[in-house]
Amino acid sequence: MITLRSLVALCLAVAAARSAAGCSDDVVIGLDRPPDAGTGEGGAGGSGFGGSAGSGAVGEAGAGPCMPATCAGAQFACGDCIDNDADGNTDADDGECLGPCDDTEDSYTLGIESGGTSCREDCAFDRDSGSGNDGCVFSHTCDEESMAPDYPPTGRASCEYDPNGSVPGTNLSCAELRMTQPDTCLDVCLPLTPNGCDCFGCCELPARSGRYVWLGGAVDDGADCNPASLGDSSVCRPCTPVPSCLNPCDECEVCAGNAPPAASCSGGTIECDAGRQACGGDQMPPCVAGYYCITGCCVPQPT
Repeated sequence: MITLRSLVALCLAVAAARSAAGCSDDVVIGLDRPPDAGTGEGGAGGSGFGGSAGSGAVGEAGAGPCMPATCAGAQFACGDCIDNDADGNTDADDGECLGPCDDTEDSYTLGIESGGTSCREDCAFDRDSGSGNDGCVFSHTCDEESMAPDYPPTGRASCEYDPNGSVPGTNLSCAELRMTQPDTCLDVCLPLTPNGCDCFGCCELPARSGRYVWLGGAVDDGADCNPASLGDSSVCRPCTPVPSCLNPCDECEVCAGNAPPAASCSGGTIECDAGRQACGGDQMPPCVAGYYCITGCCVPQPT
C-alpha cells in the first residue's frame, strides 16, 4: 500500500536525484513541467543569484528601479515598490514576498483569504477563491497533519484527516488528487508557485530543510509565519505537500524565502523556462512591466 508520506518521499527523492546529476549543469527554474507537457521547450535565460550569465539576453548587469506589479488588476504590498516592513528589501527582493498577489511583506503568510471555513483549497498564489480559473483542487481533509488536537494547518476540527475521503464538489479521492491535477492547474498556477512550494501554499521553509509549513491563510486567521517564528508550529503550521502540484526546491535553484542555490552550485548557470528572464539579487535587472520575479525567474503577473 502506497501511503501519502511515501508519495511525498518519492517526489522529493526525484528532486534529489536531479540535483545529484550535477549542479554544474544548466537547471531550469520557475516552471518545473516537462518540455512536452504544453509549456514549450526550456529556453535560454540568465544567471541566478551570483551565477554566470546564461545563453539568453537578460539585459545589463545591475539591478534597476523597482517596477510596480499588479495581481488581477489590483496592487498589494508585494507589488507597490514600498519597503513596507523597513527591512531594506522591497517587493520581490524581500524574502517574505512570494508573488505579486502576496499582501504581507513582513510575513511568509500570503494574507489571502482562502475560502472562509471551507477545507477545500485551490491555487494559493492567484488571490482568488474557487478553482474555476485555475483548475486546482485539494482539501485539508487529505492532509495527514490535520489530526487532533491542533488540526494543522487550518486549526479546524472540521478539516480532520480522512484517509478514505474525497474532495467535496468532485468525484475524485484524495489519493487521486495527490497523483494528478488538471492541466489547467499546472498551466495557470504552477508558474506562480515558488520553488519549494506546492500550488496550495504548502512550502518548504527553511529551504531544503524537509520541513513544510502552510502559508495560504490570511493573517487575521491567527497565523503570521515569519523567519523568526519558523520553529513555532503553532504559527508556522505544518502541512504535507501535494506531489501532483509540487515545485520542488532543487539544489541549484533559488527557493521560497529567496534562499540562494546551494554553495556547491556557485559555478553553475541557472536558466529560466521558455526564455524567461532571470532575476533577483543585486546583479540582475528587474523584470519588465507585466512580469514579477518569483524565485529567480520573471513570471507573467496574474490578470
